[in-house]
Amino acid sequence: MPNQSFPTIAVIGAGMAGLACARALQNAGARPVVLDKGRGPGGRLATRRLDGGIRFDHGAQYVTAHGAVFRSTLAAIIESGAAAQWRPATTPGIDPAAEDWITGTPGMNALVEPLAAGLELRAACEVTAVEREGAGWRVRTAGNVAGEFFDIVVSTVPVPQARQLFGAERDIAQALDGVTMAPCWALMLLFAAPVAGVPDVLQTDPETLSWLGRNNSKPGRDAARECWVAHATADWSSRHLELEREPVAVLLVEAVRRILGNAMPRVGQAIAHRWRYARTVKALGRPCLASRDGRLFLGGDWALGARVECAFDSGHAIAQTIIDGRWKP
Repeated sequence: MPNQSFPTIAVIGAGMAGLACARALQNAGARPVVLDKGRGPGGRLATRRLDGGIRFDHGAQYVTAHGAVFRSTLAAIIESGAAAQWRPATTPGIDPAAEDWITGTPGMNALVEPLAAGLELRAACEVTAVEREGAGWRVRTAGNVAGEFFDIVVSTVPVPQARQLFGAERDIAQALDGVTMAPCWALMLLFAAPVAGVPDVLQTDPETLSWLGRNNSKPGRDAARECWVAHATADWSSRHLELEREPVAVLLVEAVRRILGNAMPRVGQAIAHRWRYARTVKALGRPCLASRDGRLFLGGDWALGARVECAFDSGHAIAQTIIDGRWKP
């Protein structure tokens, strides 16, 4: 049963940070409401599905765990069957054996499903405004312009979006000014035949690509579908940020061709996807931000670093602060 001593809590964002926060809160007896503009949970732990059962992990490619809490969480997710270890063949200089590479199965977004299970998750629910009202907040969405009242708001959206929602909170806005995020163009490639004679993950072109990997080499994927994912570098993505998807796909296919050379088969499909806020370049340097009255918390991977575990740690720290009662009723 919900613990009535908990405040009403809105968690904005159903990526790893938001789900880690909401899961910890609900485990402690709270009933957080998770709001996300996407069609489902995961954020940048994303999987694109195409006709014929084709899947591409076009966001984060794998996760690793350094800390005990996230390692334990990943172990439970693996035990549930929603994730598995990936040991791809790589070129020299890339060593997945140095730390376990964990992927969701059958797609990266499956990794968050155990965290989301049982939460009140409102998908396709874009938050348009968050306004102070009395001792709490009025949260307005595209589908509910009148809004809903919450005692506490937790925001795990990227920094530019957080600035739009909470720019009136002077201390928060000033702290956010010290954080820098970069975009990433992703390319999803379906080849008409296998790419023979090359590893699953390759050294990339530092001028254009930061990642090139065989998506169907991951556990739980259809090995018969030759699916590859490429990520452009932050600099390249920034320079080409406002191009349409089609010309970006053409440019990135040529970048892949320069790496694969004669091993590259005919391209069946090439789809580009723009992540405007993909990478943390300069992190906040602490797990989260909080308003002075303890009724607003902001976090995400941008708080601690670019890794998925950083997002988890940030969300978990926010939840622990609320659970410990360091909010003001």
